[in-house]
Amino acid sequence: IISPSQPFSTTMAPVIRRNNNKTSNKSSSGRIRILLSLTCLLVTAFSISLIGLVFQFIAVHRIGNRSNDHINNAAAATSLMRGATTQNAPPQQQNKPPKKKPVIAYTVTITGCSEKNYSAKEATSLITQGAAVLQHSIHLAHTTTSSKYDYQMYAIIHPAATSCSVTPMKQLGYQVLVRNTPFHNSDIQTKFLRENIDGASCCGAKEFLKLYAYTLKEPIAVILDLDSLVLRPMDELFDVMLMEGENIGGDGQYDHHHDDARRKMVDQLPIHHRTTSSDGSNHKEDVSSSSLYNKRIDAFYTRDYNMINPGGEKYAGVQGGFLMLRPDEDVFAEYVDLVLQGNYIDGRGWGGKYGYFYGGAQVQGICSYYFGELHPEKGVELNRCRVNQMVDAPRFDMKMKEERYRDARGKCRDGREQCEDCRETDVKDIWSVHFTLCGKPWFCNSNLQPLCSKLHSEWFRIRRSYEESRSDDNGNELRSLPKLEGSYRPEIYHGYCTGGGERGYLPLKI
Repeated sequence: IISPSQPFSTTMAPVIRRNNNKTSNKSSSGRIRILLSLTCLLVTAFSISLIGLVFQFIAVHRIGNRSNDHINNAAAATSLMRGATTQNAPPQQQNKPPKKKPVIAYTVTITGCSEKNYSAKEATSLITQGAAVLQHSIHLAHTTTSSKYDYQMYAIIHPAATSCSVTPMKQLGYQVLVRNTPFHNSDIQTKFLRENIDGASCCGAKEFLKLYAYTLKEPIAVILDLDSLVLRPMDELFDVMLMEGENIGGDGQYDHHHDDARRKMVDQLPIHHRTTSSDGSNHKEDVSSSSLYNKRIDAFYTRDYNMINPGGEKYAGVQGGFLMLRPDEDVFAEYVDLVLQGNYIDGRGWGGKYGYFYGGAQVQGICSYYFGELHPEKGVELNRCRVNQMVDAPRFDMKMKEERYRDARGKCRDGREQCEDCRETDVKDIWSVHFTLCGKPWFCNSNLQPLCSKLHSEWFRIRRSYEESRSDDNGNELRSLPKLEGSYRPEIYHGYCTGGGERGYLPLKI
């Protein structure tokens, strides 16, 4: 490249000297050509320099972007390592709140403070014993195992029982609902039931407080008596009742007829297997696990076959100490309407068939009528040796005196050819207990049937577990952990009975 300031003569002199004999016009033309050539060279040089600058700018820009990307990636990596969650992070890195467990409602009812000649103080003590140990047994069933369900305790209390029960029940963790009987006796349409609904039972019309379980908000409610005990989780029963949604049609029928999961669930339930005749004919309807595969279940219950005479097994009462149900305000209203209609016939019972026995005019009879005749599709009877176990004899006495019952002597009370003897059931196979025939644990009975002794021992074992879990932070000294050594029959009473009978019992303090 030649600079414009250079003297032309230096490089071009030989050319000029060779043409010194030509005219001046030719000399001027040669200079013009030289100038044009130099201009072209300058333009070319400028273009090359410009192109070089452009390439240099592009290269620098790309390097800068790479550096920024590297810095951004490094910052993002550092942020993730510190536990930050980005929008593109994989799902497993995002923090999700734990799924809440479905809540099961457990209800007990308290109807008065002075039944059976107990004072209000004595009634408070007796209510406290059963309520505390029952609540702790349910707590253990839901928290010390892999139960999928949480629980809530309810005490449904009649106004006549508030003075002896509201405070201790709240202290024990029960949610208290004070409720009147859900109807007025004077509104019952038939004279016989109107005048007799308060007779032949422990609690009269106030026993219908149990029906308020149908008004609760939980998906399942379990009605229990205070002298009951839960020995294991009941998840299998809850699972089957709640397995619905898209699987249950509007007609109550299960849509997927070959769902193995549901079959397995149903097969492990403690069902009372039997065959029944719904119309008195020889046609038998099978009530077994397979008949429940495609059925929506709204209730589980047990029956009390000790209350009926031979031939009346189909009309045996639903045992009032256990009823697992699906809350439904419409069902509650239907029960109340049934009572007000008063279709309870003297000498025959509800609908002329159900409930002519002790307590039959109340819950035990009307529930038998409801599930036995009005809505047999809604409920399922459970094996009473497993659930709501009362340690009852399975067969009629061989020494029955009535000649008309001669053919029933020694036969199964529930009408089956073969029946399990609940007195011989292994404790590990029992789901829940109802202390009726065995007597109340806090009576410290000294003469017990062998299985009753084992079940009383379970009650006192859970009583001791409850005492061990109590806190004395406030210095109230409520906890009671008596020494086992030297105590009365410690293998049964775990130190809480100093001798046989009620006077020997060491009451739980609240």
